[in-house]
Amino acid sequence: MQHLFSMSNCLMPHSRPLHGGASPVSGVAASCRVLFLALALVAVALPAMAGSRSVTWYLDGSRVEQDLQVTGGYIEISLPAAVQAGSLRVRPRGGARISRVQVVPVKPDPAVEKELIRLAEQQESLQDRLQALSVKEEIFKSAAKTQGGKAPRRTRTNPEPLTAIREGTDFAINRLEEVYRAKRRTERELKGLEKRQAALRQKGNGSGSMARIWLAGRQGQVQISYLTSGEGWQPRYDLRIGGAEAEIASWADLPRQEKGARVFVVPVRLAEASTAMAPLAVGRAPLSISRLPVLSHQQEPGLQTVLTVVVRNETGTFLPAGTASGFWNGEFLGVAPFSGAKPGDNLKVTFGR
Repeated sequence: MQHLFSMSNCLMPHSRPLHGGASPVSGVAASCRVLFLALALVAVALPAMAGSRSVTWYLDGSRVEQDLQVTGGYIEISLPAAVQAGSLRVRPRGGARISRVQVVPVKPDPAVEKELIRLAEQQESLQDRLQALSVKEEIFKSAAKTQGGKAPRRTRTNPEPLTAIREGTDFAINRLEEVYRAKRRTERELKGLEKRQAALRQKGNGSGSMARIWLAGRQGQVQISYLTSGEGWQPRYDLRIGGAEAEIASWADLPRQEKGARVFVVPVRLAEASTAMAPLAVGRAPLSISRLPVLSHQQEPGLQTVLTVVVRNETGTFLPAGTASGFWNGEFLGVAPFSGAKPGDNLKVTFGR
């Protein structure tokens, strides 16, 4: 309210004083100049305002598209490490004009680099320890075999040879067990170290690269899009068998949740994709529900139901490989691999094993 009142004072006309004395206009004008200067600085400092965002997942990657409101004529956009080189596109919106686009690598965090060096040294020490333990393991294995293979000979200094052999064998085996425990601890430490290194590398290179975009004017709208490779969506099916037909519902398992974004999937790889393919929206409902003819089904004898079913893909679309949950007359039979099927192909699935 105080800011609104100050602004209204700047916008309202002021009259001259009826009597002598300094006019308040000069003081108000000075305040207004300071206020407008502050607002101008804030406007210049504002970053790009994020607009609508959509992510279309493919079987081996994704296409990300986002609208941005730009102020100040320049923006910087962080791109993920998985972005495909050369895939960035920037499209002007609302009469904006793009003057320049530059993609630069992001410098790794010095603190992360320092920690990675320390972890690498620790990893070398653990590997040396593991190698030394392997040598000890061979020594105590050989000692245990030697003790166990000795012929008992009673002498004046060794009146109970069997006891001595047993004690020597037990000693070697006990030391061998200590070596095994130490090796397991070291291997666990190495695995934990590798996870820590992977997390730090992802943190240090999380942005991957930076896109710098200059506009000809101070304000405007742009739409960016790019491709990522590596992670993709995984198909999941519900196959409900009953009688001569089976109902198949397809779902999408995503690598991660995209908050505030519209999410779609396309059942092909990036190299096979085209703009003519209609993406399927991901939500609470299945991607699609179809009915397939059941060519055969066979139950195996046993306490629990094991069912092998052969269906034909008459959906008219490709069903990519994934996993399928099987239901026989409403009863859940388990999850089985789904090998995928082209239109018209037969598909054999066994549930319950």
